[in-house]
Amino acid sequence: MPRLTHFLAPLLLLGAAGFLLFWKLGSLPVQQWDECRTGINALETLLHRDWLVMRYQGEPDLWNSKPPLHLWALSLSFATLGPTEFALRLPSALAALATVMAVYAAGRRALGSPAAGLLAGLILVTAGGFTSLHVARSGDFDAMLTLWTTLGTLCWLTYLRTGRGKWAWLTGLAFALALLTKGIAGALPGPGLLLAAWATGNWHRLRNPAPWLAGGLAVVALIGWYGLREAIAPGYLAAVMQYELSMATEGLENNGHSPVWYIGRLLEYNFPPWLAAAILAVALAWRRNTPPSPAQLLVRGAACVAGSHLLILSLASTKLSWYDAPIYPLLALLAGAGITWAAQAVSAQYQWQLRPVIVLLLVLLVAAGPFADRLAHLRELHQRRYTVAALLYGQHLRAQVTALPELRTYTLLRGNEFNDSPEFYRTAAQLELGHDIGRAAPWEAGSLEPATVVVACGAEARKPWTQRYETQVLLQTDSCVTLRLVQRR
Repeated sequence: MPRLTHFLAPLLLLGAAGFLLFWKLGSLPVQQWDECRTGINALETLLHRDWLVMRYQGEPDLWNSKPPLHLWALSLSFATLGPTEFALRLPSALAALATVMAVYAAGRRALGSPAAGLLAGLILVTAGGFTSLHVARSGDFDAMLTLWTTLGTLCWLTYLRTGRGKWAWLTGLAFALALLTKGIAGALPGPGLLLAAWATGNWHRLRNPAPWLAGGLAVVALIGWYGLREAIAPGYLAAVMQYELSMATEGLENNGHSPVWYIGRLLEYNFPPWLAAAILAVALAWRRNTPPSPAQLLVRGAACVAGSHLLILSLASTKLSWYDAPIYPLLALLAGAGITWAAQAVSAQYQWQLRPVIVLLLVLLVAAGPFADRLAHLRELHQRRYTVAALLYGQHLRAQVTALPELRTYTLLRGNEFNDSPEFYRTAAQLELGHDIGRAAPWEAGSLEPATVVVACGAEARKPWTQRYETQVLLQTDSCVTLRLVQRR
């Protein structure tokens, strides 16, 4: 029976996590802001065959000044699967699934049972701050960043416990990948790693050269990228200073909130079913055990890293809802430990002896409510995926390829509100189909020559042009239309 649970627990987790992470993954149109921008950067990497200078509308992109690791993954996904929404989100979903399984492995090893690992993994995948847009289910940087910071933290805690140098070097490798994924954000767990050395009673491990050398190599890797990128196309370092480093002192793009904003989101949306269990685990981890158990060491270390990371984010001026994504795997381990310890205490009190398979079923029952809530949230997102007109261009252009296969030259019309989703689909059609696609804004109405074919989604994008031209409708889907501009009025 124990062998069966060791085999069954990870399979159950793979099934549950895989469903939440991959269900209708490609159904939503590409979302505004970061997902659109990173997708365009990756498409233009293939379009211009330049893997070092990320571009936007053909020019070096200095607004998105992140290092290239995630964008390379997106480019490879597009090259393999085509420029689709699913390909855009696949690297993030795979990184999220790998993070869930890493949490399972850490929970099983430290807490002593496959059921405990299953519980920790289910807690993570049902957390609103993890399985959501902009993290596990979008083409943004944060799921991959979270994978590397989670692996780095777990390797570091293993190094503190064992003193084996290889774990220090693996820590350095993981954080080098984190830095090359999202720049300075990959270094935010650093103070917590040092605090964990004290909290676990392993401060003496810092006397060894391995952790310092490994950390130094991670920093050198990031500096090497910044130096190379600046040498190829100057102005990059100034953009990094403006858009990344200044977030600590300036509320960029009106994204300033109070210092307790992240705490409020934890309580209200991101982790409410599990937060009490995580707090219980932290309280129990400092019981007087000599020496502390592996589970206590894990909880102490994870609490230090998650807590210090949350404190740094709370003190920074710029606050966005996805910045705290890397703390959720650690909180999941804390909550899993809290529930496991509470269940062990009750079992000992009443002398219950449950079969391992029954314990697995109980774990699934505990996670059933949060799982259903997360699924309902994803279903709601799917149902209202086309409520914004600017997000309809991809659907319309796919219909246009089928209905008007001879049409290869046209212009995309945008509305007054800035949205990069049409630009993503324009770039995708250029790359995949070789179409020649221009773009025009409402204030340019009247500037195109008669006989030009235009595509517009929504009245705001279409109206300025139909007021200035007599038009012929070639194709209409929902609020999108392909028009030929016949003559000026």
